[in-house]
Parts: sequence; C-alpha cells; structure tokens
Amino acid sequence: MNEKTIISLIVIVIGIASLVWWSKYTEKEELSAKSHPARIEGIFAPTETFYDFGTISMKNGNVSKVFSVNNSSNENIKISSLSTSCMCTNAYIVRADGTKKGPFGMPGHGGGATRANEIVKAGGSLSIEVVYDPNAHGPAGVGMINRFIYLEDESGNRLQFEVKANVTP
Repeated sequence: MNEKTIISLIVIVIGIASLVWWSKYTEKEELSAKSHPARIEGIFAPTETFYDFGTISMKNGNVSKVFSVNNSSNENIKISSLSTSCMCTNAYIVRADGTKKGPFGMPGHGGGATRANEIVKAGGSLSIEVVYDPNAHGPAGVGMINRFIYLEDESGNRLQFEVKANVTP
C-alpha cells in the first residue's frame, strides 16, 4: 500500500471511531434525561412515557402508539411545542372529538411543524399519537431503534416520551 492509502484509512478509522463515540455520548444524554423525572410530571400525569413495539417488519409499514397525559393542576396549560428526535417519527395531538393536529416532527429537518399552541384545560387530558415509519431509513434502517418525543409547555418545561422497536426487513 502506498502512503496516501494508509493515511486515508487512518482518517476513515478515526472518523468512524468519532461517530461511535458521539452516538454513545448522545445516547447517554438521552438516558440521563430519561432517568430524571420530567419537570412537568407534577402537573401532567402521563399514564406511561415508554412503549416497546417489539419486533416489527418494514414490509408491514407504520406503527403507532397513543400516549395520554392528564393536567392535574388547577390552571390551563399551554403546550407550546411537540417535536420528535428523528424524521422517521411524527407526533399528532389527538383532541377529545377525535380530530388530529399535526404532524409534528424533528425540528429543522423538513419534518412537520413543532409549534403546537394547544391549551389543556385544568383537570383535562391530552392524547399524543406517535407514528414511526420503519421504512424511512431504507434498508440500512434495520435493528434496534429508540425514538423520543418531546412535549413542552410555554414555560419551557418538557415531558419526554420514548418508543423502541427492533426493525426487520
């Protein structure tokens, strides 16, 4: 091998190692956020914040899960934004009459809107439908996935939901 080839291989190896380190670092940050209760869980009482779809097949298309939260406070709460951690995941606000608002997606990546501007009345509830598209990443998108959905009120308090799946072709 010539000197240019060796240098190119070293650069590639360093680049791959950096990407692996960065992905583990961001995963730790997400896990850290998950291990600390969301600041608005005292106000919003979610019935659950995590859902595992199990093994899903790309050939069967999208999967969805509805998360519910109750406003346990004595005041109306304005939801300022709803967003997702990846373009393959969309979220919708499902109103009591069954109408949907959205899609809400990953900020800055051509996904749906993130500004929700929805009011949850005191003692009321809100449903968030999460739709994951296992085909969004193409054939390389197989294996374990974790996606996050963020609900934020006008004071900047955030509630995090997570969906997980093992994607097969």
